[in-house]
Amino acid sequence: MEALLECCCGIDVHRDSLQVCILKGLTDNPEVIRAEFKTMQQDLQELVQWLVRHDCNHIAMESTGVYWRPVYEAIEEFHSNYQSLLVVNAHHMRNLPGRKSDIKDSEWIATLLRHGLLSPSFIPDKITRTLREYSRLYRSFTGEKSRYVNRLEKFLQTHGFKLSSVISNIYGVSGRRLLYKLSEKGYLLSADVIEAVDRRVKASNEEIHAAIKGKLTLLERRLLHTLLTKIDQVQSEIDEILAIMQEVIEPYQSAVEQLDSIPGVDTLAAQTVIAEISPVPHNYFSTDAKLCSWAGLSPRNDESAGKVKSRKILHGNPYIKSILCQVAWASVRVRNSPFALWFWSHQGKLGKKKAIIAVARKILTLIYKLLQSGEFYDPIIALKAYSSPPLHNS
Repeated sequence: MEALLECCCGIDVHRDSLQVCILKGLTDNPEVIRAEFKTMQQDLQELVQWLVRHDCNHIAMESTGVYWRPVYEAIEEFHSNYQSLLVVNAHHMRNLPGRKSDIKDSEWIATLLRHGLLSPSFIPDKITRTLREYSRLYRSFTGEKSRYVNRLEKFLQTHGFKLSSVISNIYGVSGRRLLYKLSEKGYLLSADVIEAVDRRVKASNEEIHAAIKGKLTLLERRLLHTLLTKIDQVQSEIDEILAIMQEVIEPYQSAVEQLDSIPGVDTLAAQTVIAEISPVPHNYFSTDAKLCSWAGLSPRNDESAGKVKSRKILHGNPYIKSILCQVAWASVRVRNSPFALWFWSHQGKLGKKKAIIAVARKILTLIYKLLQSGEFYDPIIALKAYSSPPLHNS
């Protein structure tokens, strides 16, 4: 096979070390230059200088966990003018039989790169990567808060307090006031309920007082106070993360406003989507179909001898898939929106789960086209694109 690159480098990434191999020349027997580096910051700078000395501008490395990140960022920071810096999926680089070793791994990566057989993974710019870290941390912290709220509900039910039977959100404004009073005194009087409950609560004060009638010991009060303090702490951290996300997303505010115009997409959802696909997905994915496939919203192509074995969706990116499904459920509840009209006319035949995946794909396709064109959502155009043909009785 004819070589396409005269000088290229393959990096086999590990936690504590890097195996690096450079292949030079267009002949069948290129010059092989090998080296090993540690993964400390000063060693990564030595790696960059070593690449510069050998005038190597085409580099490929495996996407090994998170270990490739500092290597990639070191090369990106010191030499942003590199012609080609690829992070590739290790699953796509099968080694030749009998050639499995760390040194051979780096040479095999360089060989595949030399012949143009590697396809890069999607690596967005530095700002988007930072936003992605905060977005995923926000998701982790909201899940942690939900776990503590569930633990709080379990504690209340264990000790006979039926607050969730009369208040929909036990940790809302009224519920929080009641629980803090309960942790201080160990019991609640009717006057305490009247003082703590907001007027917008539908249940009467008598019903609420009956639901939380009981008494806690000193140790039980301390446990309840610990749970309440922990939930407040996590909520303050969530608020701080949201504030930082707003600062990071500032350069892409126009893209956020574009996505915010779509039914079912709020500002937070728009920020999360941009964190996963970047504000310019058309620079990384040539078509919207490739973006949907990367996100895991495309059916797999599993067919043999004319028989379809499976049409389940791909694994894809779980973060973008989950937020798009949440957005899809919100959009189909917007009265007379194109997504709602399509969903309710197809869910009977497809089932709600398959139909919502289809809506999520439609929304991602729309996001791709809006970010590519720089336009805002137009309900008339969307209605023509997603409306179903009239159904006729058979």
